[in-house]
Amino acid sequence: MKETREEMETKVLSIIVPTYKAEQFLDKGLSSFILDDGLMDKLEVIVVDDGTPDNSVEVAKKYISRYPGTFRVLSKKNGGHGSAINAGIQVAEGKYFQVVDADDWVDTDILSDTVEMLEKNDADAFIHAHRTYDISTEQIEHKHVRCPDESKQYNLEQMMSFWDDIYWGLTFHGVLYNTEFYRRLGYSLIEGVYYEDQEYSTIPLAFAQKIRIYDGELYVYRIGDVNQSVSTKSLIKRLPDLEQVIIRLAQGCSLKEKFAAGGERYWLKKLTKCVTDYYHVALIINSDKRAGRKRVKELNRKLRGEYPWLYDMCHAKYMIFDVCSHLHMSEHMYTVTIGSLTELRSRMKRANKLPLECV
Repeated sequence: MKETREEMETKVLSIIVPTYKAEQFLDKGLSSFILDDGLMDKLEVIVVDDGTPDNSVEVAKKYISRYPGTFRVLSKKNGGHGSAINAGIQVAEGKYFQVVDADDWVDTDILSDTVEMLEKNDADAFIHAHRTYDISTEQIEHKHVRCPDESKQYNLEQMMSFWDDIYWGLTFHGVLYNTEFYRRLGYSLIEGVYYEDQEYSTIPLAFAQKIRIYDGELYVYRIGDVNQSVSTKSLIKRLPDLEQVIIRLAQGCSLKEKFAAGGERYWLKKLTKCVTDYYHVALIINSDKRAGRKRVKELNRKLRGEYPWLYDMCHAKYMIFDVCSHLHMSEHMYTVTIGSLTELRSRMKRANKLPLECV
């Protein structure tokens, strides 16, 4: 039977590219989305112009002229990363969508495999591997995800049993959503702050009933830039943003009754990890230990008053960080001592849980 025009033009994957002051990076990212002709029609790339003042849009227009059925620009007033994602999701036509930052890119071969795989699936979400690329050292680090059987669908309750093996897929760079599933949630990310990527990979995923896992390193995450939000200076400067995201995640308690099986456990694990990451930055990475302790006390006061259950869950770890701060422990010393012990404990726990067929 001959396909109709509507069927032939159905998009399988929408890639949303939040763009602000990305002129020098954008070409590399957009060029990585160029697939063979047979797959190009199934891909949609939405460059969300978040009020960028540079020539990023002009870079995108070059691709629109070459591939008008695939690339397009959505222009809006500046509202931040979360705002750009929210806007892109509203207009996405693909069966699934993946967000790729304008200074990152994808592995083109794996993108081709991903499009073909997504076309044949109906999962609410996929989690996949990614890799980092350090622009200063050219070092590549692989962030694998492992599961007992990639051909099966899992729920979050099942995934909690092999959490350590899939950890890197449960991040912004590893989560790919079914567009219809996401829109049905009616959920919008917090806008105007950094680190809403924590929310993106936590709250919506907590509703997913059918999740697929695969070890394809689709996303290539560029690191090593002092201007990135993950740089030491930026981490400390943007602690207020992380505080807002923590509160936003904590507000997920009002949604937990509607979470999928295992969703509450997943949400709590991600939320408490976000809080302890905050402690780590404020009390260990921050060289101004006194200022860090003051800021943490203010956040703890808020948590104790509004979310006492969260404060209680994180209190023991806070005490460890607080002691390390009073000892003026550096990031390096922390990693060598506390960090090494934590990693050893995690590995031992993971080894004890591995089924025989996976050993």
